[in-house]
Amino acid sequence: MVGRIRAPNRVPLYQVSQRTGRGLPVPCVHMRPTLRLVTPLRFALLVAVLVTACAGSTSPSFEPTGSCTSDGSVPGAYPELEALVPALYMDVAPGILDSGRNCSAANLGSLVDLGITEMRFAGGTWTFGAERAAVLAVFTAPGLTAEALADVYLDSARTANRTKILGASTPTVEGRSGRRLDTQTGPRLQTVLVWPSATTDQVNVVITNDLPDARIDDAVAAFEGR
Repeated sequence: MVGRIRAPNRVPLYQVSQRTGRGLPVPCVHMRPTLRLVTPLRFALLVAVLVTACAGSTSPSFEPTGSCTSDGSVPGAYPELEALVPALYMDVAPGILDSGRNCSAANLGSLVDLGITEMRFAGGTWTFGAERAAVLAVFTAPGLTAEALADVYLDSARTANRTKILGASTPTVEGRSGRRLDTQTGPRLQTVLVWPSATTDQVNVVITNDLPDARIDDAVAAFEGR
């Protein structure tokens, strides 16, 4: 048992690339982190995201209202979603807080097969030096589930370069069935934890880079059961 996260079931290792592959539903929560992730949903999110993050990921034509014609994120795009992101993690406010949406097949990945054509998200980014960082995010779309979103991350990881999948598991998070993906790119260890929100069609996500399980547990607690 690791804090609130229990009984992971491991699966075989896979080789994945960090900067290529299908889009991953993780916000370009401007780490200025893509998981490019975040372009807002890329698995390379953590390393690229946490270092250069979504720089330039938002299209000049990005508009948070009306029909979704381009992917993007900016601070204040969806205040109601940003309000769901924990205000504090480790007693510190996020260095960056923004929100946006994805509507391209490239960033929605396998969600398109489920009939999802637009997904909105909001996320906060915390950095702690030496490339240690965390993103706490919320995603929402009609019909969105934690399993579906986790599959997007896993698909992206499996096709990425220089990234090894250390394990994939199905932990119980706050009494709900979640999904966890642990990977390594060079010396960096990344974890993506996805679990259902208490609100239908909404999913919570924690992404960490070089942080121990205790800090992942703190991130889950920061959502306060939401």
